[in-house]
Amino acid sequence: MSNKKKIEIKGFAKQPRKTAAGNVSRGRFTCDDVQWTGEKDDILGTFTITAEELADAAESQLLWTDQDVQRGIKPDVIPPPKRELSVGDGYPDDKLYIFNAANADDIAEKLLRGERLFLTPLVWNLRPGEFEAFWDDAGRSVYLYTGKIYLPDSHHRQQGILKAVRQYREAKGDFPKFSPTKQFKIELYFLTKEDEGNYFFDKNQRPRPTAKSKAYDLTTEDDLSLLAKKMIESSTSLQQNVNRVTDRLTPRNPQVVTLSTLREMMKSLAPADSLDAIQIEGLAKVAATFYDLLATARPELKQLPPNERRSVRERLIVDAAVMMQGYAGLMKDFNAAIPELGVEGAKNRWRKNLEQLSSNKAYSFRGGWQGDFFAKNNPLWQHVGVVKPGRDSNKLTVLNTGSARSQCMRVLRQLVAAGGNIKNLEFLAAG
Repeated sequence: MSNKKKIEIKGFAKQPRKTAAGNVSRGRFTCDDVQWTGEKDDILGTFTITAEELADAAESQLLWTDQDVQRGIKPDVIPPPKRELSVGDGYPDDKLYIFNAANADDIAEKLLRGERLFLTPLVWNLRPGEFEAFWDDAGRSVYLYTGKIYLPDSHHRQQGILKAVRQYREAKGDFPKFSPTKQFKIELYFLTKEDEGNYFFDKNQRPRPTAKSKAYDLTTEDDLSLLAKKMIESSTSLQQNVNRVTDRLTPRNPQVVTLSTLREMMKSLAPADSLDAIQIEGLAKVAATFYDLLATARPELKQLPPNERRSVRERLIVDAAVMMQGYAGLMKDFNAAIPELGVEGAKNRWRKNLEQLSSNKAYSFRGGWQGDFFAKNNPLWQHVGVVKPGRDSNKLTVLNTGSARSQCMRVLRQLVAAGGNIKNLEFLAAG
């Protein structure tokens, strides 16, 4: 690329500032080795900086966010707080602003541990007419003299980098795997405030997101996903029986569950979102053992041909996504029994416990209904808010709300705890 690049953005001076000694002033910040793409108003510069340079820019009050074109100020805050925030002041107050500190903390912690993260490109913006800079053709550098650099995107990532650098500076010996010279690519835009908002929309709202199940299937960084996938490998009932591509099970899907739902189930079992390899291996075996016991009691949870799976979904809620959260509660209870009984003892107890869910057992509800506990037309499910009448009065709709999931867990736990002599489900209606 030729070094001769004419920059036609309001704010770029024709001549550089000079120091007292008559040398070219490099200003408050220098963007080195800039590569340009585009022409005139539609121009974009890219360059590389280190984590330490980013932190220095933030602490020099160069980096800012404008909450009018970010995630914003919480609507119930009166009077509204200031809208422009210096990145160097650290995380926005989450009582006033919409900001997920846990996301930024996670980035900082992984950087300090030396883990590989895909954080670039980071995004900076200079609003035309609100800054003064000079483009040095010969040195391929932009010297910024005045103005604010706004972050129309990647705010959490840049706060995470800043926090990592600050923690490293305070205790370098504690973070031997972190390097302040770690490099990041910057995309430098020249957008008006209005176009910053358009940029945020295009990057955060317009794209069609990847299905969570597919994303969880691809990642090796999310421990709950790794646990769910390891469980699948260990369970004879789940192999080739999990939708790992989309987050919905249509009538054409013979699989029993999606990977995203299975990952949610793991939250009941795992002590934390972050697990080591030994924990993942052990918990996966527990989860797989329980699921295979459950599938023995309810064969509908094993692999089925598409036509049989369709028939099950029409008649029963045994394989409904909402019921999977109920099974997660039982799985947690099974795991809790292992320290006392051992694996074989827990398996023997729970093999008997789960017989109460078998289709061979007939239950009644309020004297007027008898049948399979998981029958969609069991009035208990309407009573507790798991099923409701559909638009067609002859059909029932299965809900998957937070309340419905909680009710499934409560009902299953109470039924199992009640012992094997119960036939009337009336006692499950309360609660």
